Parts: sequence; structure tokens; C-alpha cells
Amino acid sequence: MLPNFLIIGAPRSGTTHLYRGLRQHPEVFMSDVKEPMFFAYEGETRPGVIGDRSAYEALFVGSEHYKARGEASTLYLYHPEAPRRIRELIPEARLIAILRNPVDRAISQYTFQRFLKTEPLDTLEKALAAEEERRQQNAPPFSLYREVGLYSDQIARYLALFPREQLLFLLQDDLEQDPRAVFQHIFEFLGVDATFYPDLRHKTNASGIPQHETMFRLIKSAGRTVKRFLPERLATRLSGSAHETLLQHPPVNPATRAALREYFRADIARTQELIGRDLSHWLAP
Repeated sequence: MLPNFLIIGAPRSGTTHLYRGLRQHPEVFMSDVKEPMFFAYEGETRPGVIGDRSAYEALFVGSEHYKARGEASTLYLYHPEAPRRIRELIPEARLIAILRNPVDRAISQYTFQRFLKTEPLDTLEKALAAEEERRQQNAPPFSLYREVGLYSDQIARYLALFPREQLLFLLQDDLEQDPRAVFQHIFEFLGVDATFYPDLRHKTNASGIPQHETMFRLIKSAGRTVKRFLPERLATRLSGSAHETLLQHPPVNPATRAALREYFRADIARTQELIGRDLSHWLAP
């Protein structure tokens, strides 16, 4: 059994929020593994990746009676081979992309990698300066803070292979301002009951630096065990509460933010043409 829809990215743009909400819908099946990354790394053996097709199909065992079945791998939008692989295996799949202001996305990704302890450089500026060398050394995409936010070429690859009606482009801005309308739009796109509204009162997978490292790690470790025995909605609320209470966001140098806006300016202009949305607010100071 294969999925008939995918959330394809972008990273740090609200995909976990969408995944949690979709899992609550009675007509939607979401794989327990949120990001199998199969279409990005098919045939490869990597930590945390399901690259074997039979193992990938096993994720959807028991989903036969659901109208919509999917997964949410954030690198599908970025990875150059993913569109072709999706087209070859599930050509009629519906594809959902949620985009975030690339400046904020880059900052959030850096902060999240610091939280995960996978980013060794202690300032965003140092990490940005190292990006070109990282790219030449085939570093993991999650450490390429600017490159992953260059959406226009990524979107163009999908538009070249899939009919426009199979693609849904959302903005994280909309998810923040009117989540009910966003989920209604998604449910309509997937052909399931659009009157259903999930309980997502707390953010999920938030980024930040722990205010009290030891306390945060203890709570998160205990929480993983407890959450396995809780309903989806309650687990989401508990996880969101822990992040909101214990994480803080370090300030960003205004000059760095301004430089990032200029870096993304041309790509934002092209992206808004491709998806038919005004993105000028992404360039506002």
C-alpha cells in the first residue's frame, strides 16, 4: 500500500503542525513515522531514513479504508530527485507544500539544529559563512540554512512534472493567522470531510534554546514515554506546553536579518509568481 498524498516541505514551516492535525481526522491516515524521507533517499541506507520500498509500504498497512493516506517528509520539496521519484511511483498523488518566509525559516532552522546539538557553530553568522563550504562537501541539507529556502527552483521542478491541480501551496503566515481556514482548505483538497477541525492549541516541534538544559532534557525524556499512552490530541498539547514554557529564542542581529532579506529578494519575487500569492510582506523590515 502506498500513500495518495504527501506533505513535501518546507522544513521549519509548519509541517509538524499539519501532520498532527491530519492525524486527528477520521478519514485520514498518516504514517506513524512522520518523515520517512523515502522519495529523497530511495535505495540508500541512512540513519532515520526508510529507503527500502517494502519497508516504506509497510508504513501504510491497515490504511486501505481511509480516503486519504499520507506522510510528511520535509526534504521532498528541496531534494532534486524527489519529484521524479514521486511521479514514477505515485503519479496521481496530491502534494502539499507549506512555505515560510525564508529569512525566518533559516533562523528557525539554525536555532533548531543548535537545540538538536547538530550545529557546532555558536552564532548564526558563523553558520551562514560556512554554508558554501558545507555545500561543496555535501553537508546535510538541514545545515544549509539559505539554500533550502530558495523555493522557486524547487517549486518549478514539481510544476514541470505534475498538473497544477495536484499541488497545494500554503503559507505558514496563513497557518498562524487562520488555522481553521488552512485545515479546511487541506481537507477539501484531499476530498475528506472539511467540517472537521483538529485540536492544535499548542505549537509542535518548536525551536529554541533550553533555558534550563538539564530540566528540559529530563522532561522531554519522560514525556516520550508518557505520550505513547496518551491520545493524539493530549500528547500534542503536552509537547507544545513543554516547548513554549522552557525554550527561549536568542535575538538575531538586525544586520544579519537585512542581509538575508536581500539574499532571498529575487527568489521571493519568482516564488510569488509561481504560486500566485503576494509575498511582498516577506521583504518588509
